[in-house]
Amino acid sequence: MMLPRVGVCLLALGASASVRADALDVAGALSARGLAVSGPPGWLEGGFGRLTEGGRADETRGLFRGEGHLGLDWRPGEAWLLHVHASAHGEPSSAGGQRAGLTEAFLLFRPELTPRASLRLRAGLFFPPTSLENIDPLWQSPYTMTPSALNSWIGEELRLAGADAAVVLRGERNRLELGGAAFGAADTSGALLAWRGFAFGDRLSTVGETLPLPPLVTLGPGGAFADQRDDGTRPLDELDGRAGWHARARFARESAFRLQAAYSDNRGDRALHRGQYAWRTRVAQAGLEANLGASVVIVAEAAAGDTGMGPAVVAGPQVDLRFRVGYLLVSWRAGRFRLSGRVDAFDSDDRDGTAEPNDERGFSATGAVFFQPTRVLRVGAEYVAVRADRPAAAFSGAALSTDADRATVELRLVF
Repeated sequence: MMLPRVGVCLLALGASASVRADALDVAGALSARGLAVSGPPGWLEGGFGRLTEGGRADETRGLFRGEGHLGLDWRPGEAWLLHVHASAHGEPSSAGGQRAGLTEAFLLFRPELTPRASLRLRAGLFFPPTSLENIDPLWQSPYTMTPSALNSWIGEELRLAGADAAVVLRGERNRLELGGAAFGAADTSGALLAWRGFAFGDRLSTVGETLPLPPLVTLGPGGAFADQRDDGTRPLDELDGRAGWHARARFARESAFRLQAAYSDNRGDRALHRGQYAWRTRVAQAGLEANLGASVVIVAEAAAGDTGMGPAVVAGPQVDLRFRVGYLLVSWRAGRFRLSGRVDAFDSDDRDGTAEPNDERGFSATGAVFFQPTRVLRVGAEYVAVRADRPAAAFSGAALSTDADRATVELRLVF
């Protein structure tokens, strides 16, 4: 498979060269969390819930969860960077997926062409460079523990395995970036979005792991999509041998704002390959970050697109879904404190009218407060409220409502 080979080759490159101590940087984030959750069983436990964790028998559930990220940056030369990022999850035994694995691995070449122009050439496995929310090292957010619905989905289902090129032009205060990528290993990006719906969580999928799908009757024995592998979906997988493409533009004015737009098409052929469908997923994105003085930042992102699988030109069970998702975040920072609030909205329209109804409408509100007494220690609390129905859940005999609430306290070490 493409992904392990990419990771192994990049790691071998790093291991085979002599590493200078001053050229190797190590970054990490370790979190211990206590949670109180209400709502249906979480999707990671095979339920219809919108959160990675869920309630139990209409009661609030208390549990602990750990999360770890480790990143290695090796700079063998002034213009070169090798980046490797691994994640580990401390989760209940009932949760699906694997507990640790490779999240990113890429080689970056960044030559300076002139004092005001540079290139960024990257090859390997990497996140789409679109998020204005997950801007901290190791694809973390400085604003909340739980990313928006848009970036939660990207963390779960979207990773690019291929090559990316960008040109960066700098003025006195302005910066313009134009870039694009050719990629693979994103053929299943649509399975969770269509069959589960939008969800909220900071769990990043890793190479080779298989994640649970909800208990839809159409995925069970004799169902319309019974040929889908019965253990779930593998988010980072190449199935049809067709390369997708991505293009983006970003303009920034120093200490004022950033504005960006992006489009991607994975060019999935919609066919069944070895127990998984190659979903055709196309996404247009736009985002804005604005600084209101030195202490307040506003971030807004929106995306619209479509995804589908099955014989689109032949009558029969298939999935054709159009979706929209967006959020508005406001964050205030004063000294060692940060206070953030975010509202999300999402909806999906079932366009095929076959099998289960994949329509949904929902919104959420998130509030988080952080206190950072030292450079390496952060203490935080967060509350997430999600309000949404899921007709496909009712179609399969579960409750229509997927409303959920989660309160979290966190101790986080960063190095």
